[in-house]
Amino acid sequence: MSVTYDEKGKPVVKVQTYGEFDAAELRRDIEGKYPGARIEGLEKQPLIRVVGEEEKEEPKSEKEKKPKKKRKKEPLIRVVE
Repeated sequence: MSVTYDEKGKPVVKVQTYGEFDAAELRRDIEGKYPGARIEGLEKQPLIRVVGEEEKEEPKSEKEKKPKKKRKKEPLIRVVE
């Protein structure tokens, strides 16, 4: 984390994080120490993380004589950026 000040004297806090962390809590801590600061680096985090996968079967149709094939696993949740 680095703190600089813009031309108006307002603090600019640049944050670089690693691993898992609570972005909301970190933002609250920074805002408490530097009221009115512009915080850079926390907005780059994905909103959703993939947590699991499920197998999908082919849709049922008139051609049920063929053995059912399983499709490859697809994520239940996809990352939204």
